[in-house]
Parts: sequence; structure tokens; C-alpha cells
Amino acid sequence: MAVNKNFVVKNGLEVNSDLILANATDSMVGIGTSIPNQTLHVFGGIGATTLHVGVSTFIGDISVAGVTTLASGGGIVTTGGDLYVAGDLSVLGDVVYDEVTGRNLNITGVGTIL
Repeated sequence: MAVNKNFVVKNGLEVNSDLILANATDSMVGIGTSIPNQTLHVFGGIGATTLHVGVSTFIGDISVAGVTTLASGGGIVTTGGDLYVAGDLSVLGDVVYDEVTGRNLNITGVGTIL
């Protein structure tokens, strides 16, 4: 049944016991939880075709499958810990480092080692 009118909720909304909760008192929305602790709190997986995220802090593991481009328009990507690359690493710009440890080193072109 379709309703051709605006739907206005003034004091909050609850669908089922923990399906969707909109709390007007603290302006928080919970999906899959009736106790949201963020502006939008989703308990469970999120499926999205496109995801636009601004500056973010991840407090758990991140698993990305497929091709991933970080800061394609320029910018800086930082990590406060170790960065592991399981395959090849290609760098188009300069590499600045403090210490390098490795098993094999192949240099093509001009190289200077002291």
C-alpha cells in the first residue's frame, strides 16, 4: 500500500524491537540495535554499491578485496603501525625510509650503495 504524503516523526521511531530506532532525544539512529552509540549505528553487515567516507578512524581490521586506490586525487595516506604488502609494491614517486631489511635486492639503472 503506497501513501502519497510526507511521513513526519517528531519524537522518535521504532520498527520492531531492534530493526530500526530513531531517537529524537540524542539524534541517534540504530539499525539492528535499539541502543545506538553513534549518530548512525549499524549492527551487522553493510552492503553498498558505492561508499563515500571522509576522514575516518578504523578501530578494527579492514579487509579489502580487489583493486584499491588510496588518495587517487593526491593527498597522504598514513599508518601508525606496520604496513604489509603480500604482492608486488609499485611506487611512482620517491621513497623515503629510515631502514630497509630484505632478502633480495635487484637494482636496474643507476644505483649507489655506501
